Amino acid sequence: MNLYDTPALFGQNMSREQQNKFLGFYKEVFAKYNITTIHDCSIGAGGTTLPLAKLGYKISGSDLSETLLGKAKENFKKNGYDIELLISDFRNLNNVLQNTYDCIISTGNSLPHINNQDVRSFVKSISTKINENGLLFIDFRNWDKILKEKPLFNARDPLVMTEEEHTSLYHIWNWHDDQSVDFIFVTSTDKHGRHEKTSFTYAPTYYPLKYKDYENILNDAGFEIRQCFDMDYLWLNSQHKKNKTGDFHKDFNQINWYAILAQKVR
Repeated sequence: MNLYDTPALFGQNMSREQQNKFLGFYKEVFAKYNITTIHDCSIGAGGTTLPLAKLGYKISGSDLSETLLGKAKENFKKNGYDIELLISDFRNLNNVLQNTYDCIISTGNSLPHINNQDVRSFVKSISTKINENGLLFIDFRNWDKILKEKPLFNARDPLVMTEEEHTSLYHIWNWHDDQSVDFIFVTSTDKHGRHEKTSFTYAPTYYPLKYKDYENILNDAGFEIRQCFDMDYLWLNSQHKKNKTGDFHKDFNQINWYAILAQKVR
């Protein structure tokens, strides 16, 4: 099964705890910028973007998955918001958007689904849809760290752990010669001590996007990085801050998920 054709992401970041955490985070990120309109170009089911609407921003969204857009519409309506939603991938977004925005964002490690050259084309083209002095906010996994470690297998927290049922989740990294990687999620269920089923869910290929490469892409397209953010506590629920200093660049090799906020300067 393709990850984006399943309900696996329908409730992502929709819990009250996650909504409050993201609301507090975005409030800090955008506090000193005079922005009104925000477009999320990988809105998914909307859980990561909904807190921005709660903060009073005018939100719109796009995504390649019609299934997830349908769920996003439902999630926003349940909370009293009716937003514009469009079907598009990054490479065609410039032709799809009819308006310009104070800020364009891409959340959930989505941008690395296109290769680095396409990222370059995307940033350059999308700058025409960002207002003067507007912002571009992207969050993704720390691909610098991943490429150094080249993981192959991770055992995730069990989905179910009772006397009757044990459902385990495993993350397999399938690396290719060009350094791209496929994510495969394996779910294994045992009931009453006997194996019942194993299922496989696939995410589309990722093309690692390194910090310096993205910085160069931004600079070439007329953006300057204003701030970077450690997002481990938001995306990975990590509380391991013991060895972190709070300085992004000093902590970079320990950060697993981060965001870059850049401003259009020309």
